[in-house]
Amino acid sequence: MLRALLAAARAIGHAHDRWRAQTAARRPMLVELAVLHERLDRSRAENDLLRARLRRVPPRRRPHYLRSERLQILWHAQRYGLSVVATARTFVVSVATVLSWRNDVATEADHLVRAKSPINKLPDLDAEIARRLKCEWPRWGTRRIAGVLARLGLKVSRTSVQAFLRRPYRPAKAARAARPVRRPLIAKRPGHLWFIDFTRVGGLFRSFIVGAVIDGFSRKVLALRVTAHEPSAAFAVRLLREAVAQNGAAPEWMITDHGRQFTSTSFRRALRARGIRPRLGAIGKTGSLALIERFWKSFKVEHARGLFLYRPRAAIEQRMRSYAFGWFNVHRPHQGLDQRTPDEVHLSRSTRATSVPLRAVLAVHHVDGDRELPVLMLRSAA
Repeated sequence: MLRALLAAARAIGHAHDRWRAQTAARRPMLVELAVLHERLDRSRAENDLLRARLRRVPPRRRPHYLRSERLQILWHAQRYGLSVVATARTFVVSVATVLSWRNDVATEADHLVRAKSPINKLPDLDAEIARRLKCEWPRWGTRRIAGVLARLGLKVSRTSVQAFLRRPYRPAKAARAARPVRRPLIAKRPGHLWFIDFTRVGGLFRSFIVGAVIDGFSRKVLALRVTAHEPSAAFAVRLLREAVAQNGAAPEWMITDHGRQFTSTSFRRALRARGIRPRLGAIGKTGSLALIERFWKSFKVEHARGLFLYRPRAAIEQRMRSYAFGWFNVHRPHQGLDQRTPDEVHLSRSTRATSVPLRAVLAVHHVDGDRELPVLMLRSAA
């Protein structure tokens, strides 16, 4: 049914085209009049559709007219004798809006209505009026236009009017739609926002993908897993579950990059089920994932290197988890945390020594017997 309706519209258009082609040689004025009527009907139909669409938008969400466009609307209303109500209906604004525009002109303020930029230069006003006069009365010469401008109080010579009319008309540039600026999220407390990311460690002959979740406030590692293959969305979901179980509660925000694991339906569903709001880092801008990127740098420089990467994958994962949970969270001080450890910040407690023995010796032991993970403390000497 709908296809038949559109086919009928196309047939009517072809019929009008054939009629104009046959009649143009005998009665050209009739054809020209018919073309003008058709253009008028087309413009009316298009404007009615556009206005209907705009009226369905709530008034506070409609795009605003530029200040130069508001001046053109008032000019249009004065030129064709439109009332305030008719002007508001034609341009889909409220009556109060049109009245405020007119009041802005009456008080010579320019915060609502303004000529096209530059605003405060008299030659631009002269040129605008001269063009409009020439457009309305094309038979007027430049001498008469200069005289009319003089009657309006604008002293413009004939040669200036000629220069105005020769100058190509450049309408005011439409303002670009302002992109919504997203403010960077700043962690306000433990569990407010988390970061999740993957990195590759290893060399040319053997490498692994490591995924981690860290807390944005305390920098505590909440989950860490190793895989030998490209991580999937299911792998990211397992990381998320482990982090929630470790923390005891889900965060408000989860910040990720644009990897397909994090934009997948299953990962987004897992976030939604736990009430977590996703946030993607900005493309091409450093700093969106700075905290977890800094963790990866420390992780690779301090631990994820050497021959232990050639051990079985289970042993490698155990060593990496010892680094993250047994040493990084508990014993490694951070300059950005005022030399506190992630656990101290996360749990709001201090394990820093409060006093130094008069006679002390340095005691060193290693987490899980790993020389790369030393724990230092001072003990009283006998």
